[in-house]
Amino acid sequence: MKQYKKTRQRRKTYRKTGQRKTKSTGNSQPSSVSATKRVKWAFVAAVIVFAATVGFFSLRFLLRTDQKPQQTKHPSNQAQEQVLLPVREPPRTEQEFAALKNQEYELAENLMRDFPDNQNSLMIMGNIFHRQGNAIEALKFYNRVLKINPKRADVYAVMGQLSLDEGKLAEAVGHWRKALDIQPRLPNAHSNIGHALMMLGRGDEAIEAFEKEIRISPNSSLAYFLLGQTYLMQEEHGKARENYELAIKINPGYTNAYYGLATVCAKLGNSDKAKEYTEKFQKLKADERKDLTGRKARYDDTDQTLKNTALTYIEAAQMYRGAGKLDKAEELLKQAAGLDPENVACLLELASLYEKNGRLSKALQMYKKIREIEPGNALCHFSIGILSTQLNKFDDAEKAFGKVITLEPQRSNGYRELALLYIKTGQKIPQAMQLAEKAVALEATALNYFALGWACYKNGDNAKALPAMKRAVELEPGNPEYRRFYDLIRQRNLRK
Repeated sequence: MKQYKKTRQRRKTYRKTGQRKTKSTGNSQPSSVSATKRVKWAFVAAVIVFAATVGFFSLRFLLRTDQKPQQTKHPSNQAQEQVLLPVREPPRTEQEFAALKNQEYELAENLMRDFPDNQNSLMIMGNIFHRQGNAIEALKFYNRVLKINPKRADVYAVMGQLSLDEGKLAEAVGHWRKALDIQPRLPNAHSNIGHALMMLGRGDEAIEAFEKEIRISPNSSLAYFLLGQTYLMQEEHGKARENYELAIKINPGYTNAYYGLATVCAKLGNSDKAKEYTEKFQKLKADERKDLTGRKARYDDTDQTLKNTALTYIEAAQMYRGAGKLDKAEELLKQAAGLDPENVACLLELASLYEKNGRLSKALQMYKKIREIEPGNALCHFSIGILSTQLNKFDDAEKAFGKVITLEPQRSNGYRELALLYIKTGQKIPQAMQLAEKAVALEATALNYFALGWACYKNGDNAKALPAMKRAVELEPGNPEYRRFYDLIRQRNLRK
């Protein structure tokens, strides 16, 4: 309780400071959301595939081939199922920014009250102080996190950034090395170490660090750029040019890399190239200035402020959801969506929450919003297809699975699910068989063999149906559904 009272006292200082500090580094707020985004997509996919195999294709339904399901409409329920996300205007005045910051701070205080001595609530509070430039208070919370869990590489990484911001270069290197001891392939850690070593004049060590980063992240334009900078400082102009060019190859809009190339080409006596790269640098710089036209420098980090605040709400929602407070989690996620409408992680959290509660129509709406943001996300279309099938929106499901096939023609998911959809609806059975054969050819999984076996059976091709279903059972002998369908087909064959 004493710690909580101290935090409330700090809040007075927080409100007074008012000014906002711009940070463009990627390490100012370690995010469990961004770090685990792919994992969550994989988790959702696994849940959906399970639902597809068990929920959609019950033995009783598939046996009733004479009854075809119809698309159902529920206009009265549809209005009730609409998800209304808040539309929030970005803050424009000092008072509006202060109000936004105070709301975020109050949320962090509530988390510390509801989850006392919890490493995640402490981390959130530390991140807030970090973003506001209050390193002393931020470090207090980060150290409390490490006291609870000394194996958090992300905490050491953000402490390294704090030390770098304060010019404590050797200390920053120490923090990042501790992070790497815990997580040897931590992204950007070697680049950060190399940057600090470069500033300390330890060029050879910096080069070694950047090369380690490139081995971990071969598409890191930053690592190549900093490597070029280090070679330029050491007057190894050929190597400097090579690395600047690699940075631009990865990121053609890397403004400072063009400046580096112009500099090194001038030193190598290639005046034509130096002029070309200088002009490119000036053009990119002019474009950047144009983007800032009409925006006050004081508020030029508005977007990042909103994104960071939204991240706090998302992380808080995850904590409340873990505690079983689903209504509170939903409320916070909606507020996060209002702050950062294109935050896919937030929409995915909402979709997952609605799926868990059986509110499939709302989950579907979230995936459709994600589709608008990431139209090339095959897994999003896959999720739309699965949920549309569950909601008896078969035309929508067919389009979604077709899109999955277009986006990922070398993966079996789209072919299999479209085949199973046709079996479920009793339509296009010959096409279902072809799709299932394609799925098996791409990936010889138990689920794909199951789809092929049932498609063949529906198509009257028992000679192919039985061995396909048998193979599904062999691959997953513990799956009762596969065994049941295999026995069914075998028994019907014996009667003939």
